[in-house]
Amino acid sequence: MIKTKYIALLIPVFIASAARAQQNPSTQIYHTYHTAIDLMDKGKFASAAEQFRLVEAYKIKTSTQSQFETELSLTKENSQYYEAFCALNLGNDDAESMFLRFIKEHPENPLTRQAFFQIGKSYFKQGKYEDAIRWFNKTEASELNGHDNTEYKFRKGYAYFELKDYKNAQLLFGEVKNKRSEFTEDATYYFAYIAYLNKDYHLALVNFEKLKNSKKYENSYPYYISAVYFLDKRYDDVINYAVPIVNGTHQQNETEMLRIIAASYFAKANYDNAVKYYARFEDRDQGRTQNTQDSYQMGYTYYKVGNYTKAASELEKLVEQKDVYSQSGNYTLGDVFLKMNNKQSARNAFLNASKMDYDKQLQEDALYEYAKLSYELDFNLQALGATRLYLANYPRSKRINEVKVLLGEELLNSRSYKEAVEILEPIPNKNEAARLAYQKVTYYRGLEFYNERAFENAIGIFLRSLADPVDTKTQALTTYWMAEAMYEVRKYGESVENFEKFLSMPEAKETDVSNYANYALAYAAFGGEQYKKAANYFEKFLQGDVKDAATQNDAITRLADSYFVLKSYSNAMTYYNRIIAMHNQGEDYALFQRGMIQGLQGALDTKIATLNDVLNKFPNSDYADDASFEIAYTYFLKNDGEKAKTDLQAMIQKYPRSSYIPRALVTIGLIDYNAGNDDLAVESFKKVVQDYSSTDEAKQALKQIEKIYTDKGDAQTFINYAATTPIGNYTTADQESILITAANNLYLKGDWQGTVSGVNAYFDKFPSKQIYEKQARFIRAQALANLGRTQEAVVDYNVILNDWTSAYSEKALISMAKLYMQQKKYNEAVVFLKRLETNAEYKADYTFAITNLMYCYSEMLMTDDAIKYAELVKTNDKTSQEDKYKTGLYEGKAYLATGDTALAVKQFTYTATNTKTVAAAEARYNLAFIEYGKGRYKTSQKMCFELAKELPNYDYWIAKTYILLADNYVGLKDTFQAKATLQSIIDNYKADDDILPTAREKLDKLNGRKTKQAPVSKETAQPDTTNNQ
Repeated sequence: MIKTKYIALLIPVFIASAARAQQNPSTQIYHTYHTAIDLMDKGKFASAAEQFRLVEAYKIKTSTQSQFETELSLTKENSQYYEAFCALNLGNDDAESMFLRFIKEHPENPLTRQAFFQIGKSYFKQGKYEDAIRWFNKTEASELNGHDNTEYKFRKGYAYFELKDYKNAQLLFGEVKNKRSEFTEDATYYFAYIAYLNKDYHLALVNFEKLKNSKKYENSYPYYISAVYFLDKRYDDVINYAVPIVNGTHQQNETEMLRIIAASYFAKANYDNAVKYYARFEDRDQGRTQNTQDSYQMGYTYYKVGNYTKAASELEKLVEQKDVYSQSGNYTLGDVFLKMNNKQSARNAFLNASKMDYDKQLQEDALYEYAKLSYELDFNLQALGATRLYLANYPRSKRINEVKVLLGEELLNSRSYKEAVEILEPIPNKNEAARLAYQKVTYYRGLEFYNERAFENAIGIFLRSLADPVDTKTQALTTYWMAEAMYEVRKYGESVENFEKFLSMPEAKETDVSNYANYALAYAAFGGEQYKKAANYFEKFLQGDVKDAATQNDAITRLADSYFVLKSYSNAMTYYNRIIAMHNQGEDYALFQRGMIQGLQGALDTKIATLNDVLNKFPNSDYADDASFEIAYTYFLKNDGEKAKTDLQAMIQKYPRSSYIPRALVTIGLIDYNAGNDDLAVESFKKVVQDYSSTDEAKQALKQIEKIYTDKGDAQTFINYAATTPIGNYTTADQESILITAANNLYLKGDWQGTVSGVNAYFDKFPSKQIYEKQARFIRAQALANLGRTQEAVVDYNVILNDWTSAYSEKALISMAKLYMQQKKYNEAVVFLKRLETNAEYKADYTFAITNLMYCYSEMLMTDDAIKYAELVKTNDKTSQEDKYKTGLYEGKAYLATGDTALAVKQFTYTATNTKTVAAAEARYNLAFIEYGKGRYKTSQKMCFELAKELPNYDYWIAKTYILLADNYVGLKDTFQAKATLQSIIDNYKADDDILPTAREKLDKLNGRKTKQAPVSKETAQPDTTNNQ
């Protein structure tokens, strides 16, 4: 090495020296110098140094050989350098100072750069890398040639490496490794190593692979190649490359390689092989380098191969650590303990994992497992805390609904039903566990509401529990308590349905309320007035296992009440008597009810006796005032008003706070009212209104006072009084109603003048926008018409008729038509009848219109119209059969007026044949009259006798018939019989109409006397206005 380094430097000097030796006799210095060089090349630094010192010490003076002197001076300078070099190689302490002196004395000497390099090397060999670099930096590699250049770069690079300046080190190693030299292998190794440190694994691998034939590094570089493969996740390459090496060679980093191989098998989930190499690693390492990752992966590997004890041993090393492997290890340890059925330890391991946040997902999973195990192991507070924390931290977790179910179950255990419902309610598409938890928490929450008497809330949440039943027993109990809640809010029908549903469930028998449900159902049915069902279930309850005597006693009583309401008095009496016979609580009530039944069965005296027993046996009973009232009231029913009044007054005095006082006072008022003592009655009624204004009896009393005043037509006095009472705050509309009622009562009594006055008072009180204006005007018009004040009546009728929307419009038309028909103003009557015919909403009013139009047209001798309306009457489906029979009379008269006697006879016969009314009498008269007109006196005479015999109750037509009979006698020349007949009429007929004048006229004519002209008879019937509404 040294030879290579220095020969090149010496050749020029040697050649020059040889040339001059021929001319200069002083060749000894060069010989000495050459000898020193030769010794130095042979590594004999001490001898060489001595020779170099001789050269330095040699002195020659010549003035004629300047060139030689220059060469000799250079040789001496070089000898000074080489002496320092020898000292350096000998390890002399003064080597550095010798180089420094050389540098200082000969800065221009070419060997000065070599001196800097050599000093740097000196420090390098001492491991003083900073000093080495300082001296290396005084020269440049480019100033050194060949071997020195390469060595300079390597040693400077290595110094940087030792000082961890890998960037500069790698640059220099990069230059050295690419040139073949003794430093190539070393430079390649360190270059690859720095690339490895810099995680440039590809670069590192390329360069480490260049060392595969290196003997020097054969026990070290495989580790790095294996590590690069591993770090590059080339696990198969790790296994294929490293396994033969560790099994066939001794490696410097064998422990690390075993770790890498085991980790590679671990990464490939080849846990069987991973276990083998982790075991070898553990044997070699003895815990010296084993880190948390190793402990985790070893523990996990043992876990996967089922060696839970070993897994736990390894993973427990991570419990106190705080890194991602500790978190993963604790989580796996939790699973290991679960496999070992050690849930308590598993819970603690999951808790530890949940406290670390290196792996957020693992932290979430661990918290979930911790919460579940806390719940399973009955750590309720911790379970609640963990579950709430999970929901707060992971509101968007994929298992959020599952955790909510868990929280719901925890809250169910801790009886926090309200919160449980709020947690479980929003979960969509609940799984079976969620559905079961929700069913239960809503049931228990409903029970809380029930116990707080928030029954509507209880029903609502019970319904939610029943919407998706999972557990049938919970379903049954929920149904039962919902029925109870519905009973409490008086939804008796729904309560009954739910009790029945409960009793129909097989699970009902497993509960402790199975028989009690019969009792509860019976009560609900009783409240809902399903008394038959109530009785049935009270009996079922009594037939079952009844443990509570008080409940049994109550059930018997309510059973009796059910039969009482059903009017099954014999059954009711049986159960009331059972209570009485047992002398149990409620005997006084049962005895009272016995008396009530006796009264209902008509045994009023027995009822009085039984109720007196109640008073005698139970003077302090809650039913004493009831009995006292009922005794008095029974006398009232017996029409013994005086006794009833006396007893009621005594009852009021004895029980002044009884709830029966208002009823007693009302009854006293009714007694006085029935006796005609209105003033006394009003006094009693007013006391009820004043003292018991909040009772129903007060309202009844006020109505009775109103009735008394309105019956008198004195509505205003009542209104004034009512305004002074707390319950008589009548609205304007109410007052109108009272006033019109008073007037209408007078109208219904036929007090026409009172009606007019009442209606006038109504209009005075309410001069505009009256509610009952049309009714008021109608009854006033009717009253005026009955008083003969028809013109005034017509005014009211017309006001009504100006508004066809009034309910009294049709009534007004009928009344106006009747009014004009009574006045025989048929033309005027027809006007209103036609309006009624056209506009009538009621068939009866339409029927009235066409029937009386038939009559009016008949009276007006408007034959065509009479016939037309007769046909309408006959075909109208609402016309009575009698009115249809009458049509023949009016059609017959019309045909008779036109001279068509054949059709007239047909129609008269239709009426005469089908009815026995006055119409038949008139029709038969007209048939006899037609025969008389034809001169068939015998036939006419026969028909007159038949009429008188068969229809003797119609005086007018019997009298008319006898006048016709007299005419027949005249026609038969039997004047005597004619006179006698006429005289009989004159002597016996009492009515004031055309009969007597006609009879007298005819008799005077037969007697040859002249008499005052009598009114001419139209030989027709009187108006028939009976067909009214």
